[in-house]
Amino acid sequence: MVARSIFAIDSDNMVVQSSSNGAIVGDPIRNNSDTPNDTVFVYTSGGGATITLDDTGGDPDTFEDDQSGSHVITDGAGLVNNGNGVESESIMVVQALDGDGNPTGPLITITVFSQNGTFSDVWGFGPSQPLEDGVSYQKISGSNTGSFDYIDFITCFGPGTTILTAKGKQSIDDLRVGDMIWTQHHQMQPIRWIGRTTVEAKGAFAPIVFAPGALENTTELVVSPQHRMCIRAPATELLFAAEEVLVAAKHLTDLPGVSVREGGMITYTHFMFDQHEVVYANDQLTESFFLSDLSISALSKDQCREMLALFPSLETGTASFGGAAAMILKAKEARVLAHTYAKFAA
Repeated sequence: MVARSIFAIDSDNMVVQSSSNGAIVGDPIRNNSDTPNDTVFVYTSGGGATITLDDTGGDPDTFEDDQSGSHVITDGAGLVNNGNGVESESIMVVQALDGDGNPTGPLITITVFSQNGTFSDVWGFGPSQPLEDGVSYQKISGSNTGSFDYIDFITCFGPGTTILTAKGKQSIDDLRVGDMIWTQHHQMQPIRWIGRTTVEAKGAFAPIVFAPGALENTTELVVSPQHRMCIRAPATELLFAAEEVLVAAKHLTDLPGVSVREGGMITYTHFMFDQHEVVYANDQLTESFFLSDLSISALSKDQCREMLALFPSLETGTASFGGAAAMILKAKEARVLAHTYAKFAA
């Protein structure tokens, strides 16, 4: 048995408000192929839960499309029946609408979950960023392929990383809940939760290694592929009109001194504050754990229970956690920045 967890929201919490396909108006969220790009949904908070499935087919690190027979629910948390085969059916990219009906804010990817091998039998969904209660969202684009890596939503530090605290630099392995940590935007903040995950260091789990001086780090920095570095440079102002941006480590491997390291086992540590923060790790600005509705997908069930005990409001979704600490770059944007950053640094 390969137990994996994801955070899912009941399909009834995302209802079609208007669409050129009039047949779906008033219905819960559907599969991408049933939903034209002009479709507007209204989101209602609540209805979210951590569900667990047994992933025995394909890549055990990936929640796949078209493999419901090997992705079987073991704990549906009331959203989906135990024993049902499920799949990550499709994705839709949406954007919030302001009071005048104009698109505003970041693009948000919604992954749609179906069951029993029927693409139209949708039971839940997961957004890449928190959705706001009562807000309308317009579909911009979509894809009928919905597979995603469980690890894609986890940001972690490798062993031995030093974090700047109220007591100076301390090894991440020695940090405990309640320790006061320096943060870029809110001075000293207490750690509210710490989690550790040990995995084989290969494929999607292989760490990204920053050699000393690859960015601002003074010593070697090891993080998970999705862990975001905070970059403050003339290039960020030039390209994105932002003083600082967050970039996934895996999108910086074209920079000198940044590489993937496979082999053996690795223990990743993730820690969380009351909100997303930027901290110092080995003298490099980088992020703390960013809680989104899919970010706990690679945590164990016990870790999920602990997090929900500490943050009871998460039972009804993660909107109360707040937004990202800085602008988050997409893959293409990150690669453009890496190329420009390298030229500025040369």
